[in-house]
This record gives sequence, C-alpha cells and structure tokens, in this order.
Amino acid sequence: MTNYFRILIAAGVLCTACSAGEKPAAPAAKPATTDSAAQTAAPATAAATASGATHYQQAANGGSLTFTFMQADAVNKGSFGKFLTDMTYDEKNLAGSRLTVTVQIGSLTTQDKDRDDSIKSADLLDAAKFPTARYTATSLARNAGGAIEAVGKLQLHGVTRDLRVPLQIRSTASGIEISGQTSIKRLDYGVGQGDLKSTEWVGDEVKLQFKVPLSRTG
Repeated sequence: MTNYFRILIAAGVLCTACSAGEKPAAPAAKPATTDSAAQTAAPATAAATASGATHYQQAANGGSLTFTFMQADAVNKGSFGKFLTDMTYDEKNLAGSRLTVTVQIGSLTTQDKDRDDSIKSADLLDAAKFPTARYTATSLARNAGGAIEAVGKLQLHGVTRDLRVPLQIRSTASGIEISGQTSIKRLDYGVGQGDLKSTEWVGDEVKLQFKVPLSRTG
C-alpha cells in the first residue's frame, strides 16, 4: 500500500509540474494577437485618413507659369510653355495633401531667341543636361498668418533644395485652381557658370508666378 500511495503522489507531482510548465505559453499568444490587430488596423486608419482627398490634374487649357528676373538693370519676363501639375488635396487634411509640378526647361521663352538660347545654354540652365525641373510637396500646411503653403523640395539644375510655396486654392466648376508666387536664388542651384556667376549683369533672384486650373480626375 505504501508503494501504491507513493506512485500516486509522484504522478500527481509530475502532472502539477507539467501544468506549471505550460502556463507561461498561454499569455505569450496575446501580444501576438494584439500586434497583428494593430498592423491590420494601421492601413485601415491610413486609408480612412486619405479617403477625403481628391486627385486633380492640370486642365487641358494649361494655365500659366512665368518667371521674372533682372538683366542689365532691366526687368525681364519669361514663361514655360510645357509643364504638368498633379495634386491630391483634402482641405480637412492638409498634411495628407500632395503636389507635384514637372517643368520642361526647353519650353521657356522670353520672346527673344538669343536670350532664350543663352538661358538654355550650359552657362545657365543647361537644358540639354537637365531637361526638367520638378517641385514635389509631400504636404500642405498653414503658415503663421494662416495662409496655405506647399511644403516641399525644388529640384533644378541637378540641385535639390527645400522650398515652401504659398498657395491660393479656389473651387471651380471642374475642380480647383491654384495660384501664387514665390522666389528662388539661381546661384543656390548652381545656375550661372563663368562670368554669369556674377550678379552684375544677371540678377540672383528669380520670381516665379503661377495660375493653374486643375480638373478633378474621379
């Protein structure tokens, strides 16, 4: 009988030990379930945030993109005939809005062929080597005065720099219209080689003006 009870006690201790060894495994499954749920919810949240945004593209009638600069103490004005604007905009979620403008450098004109050729040459914009300029804003924001600005980067002449661009946005029958103006310094982008690095004849500041209708794509 003594041996019988010893066997029963030993079996009971062994079962208890096994049960105790299995208990830590059960809580370990909970964090995995929680993490999985969070990962699934994240894309859903992002989708919900972006759901109010509308996509727009430059309307068929084009709009205008002009620039102004000083040459020999005289104001000169030019424009780009070919550029494409793409925008995703949600007035309730400016941080989730986007803006991209791609400009064909070779399409510029100042109504003077010799001057156009000079601006497109390797001494200035070097349109052959750098055929496009691109502005990419990954968000919009309100400045200290409450006005909307695009927060992005301008890639020009192989150089990329931060640039905030003020935007006026108004609704139209087919979408929206964006307009505004800003300025850059050409030497910040390496535009001006040789004697043209000097600002004596060609000014450093270039003012940009734009007014572009955008059509709703969906």
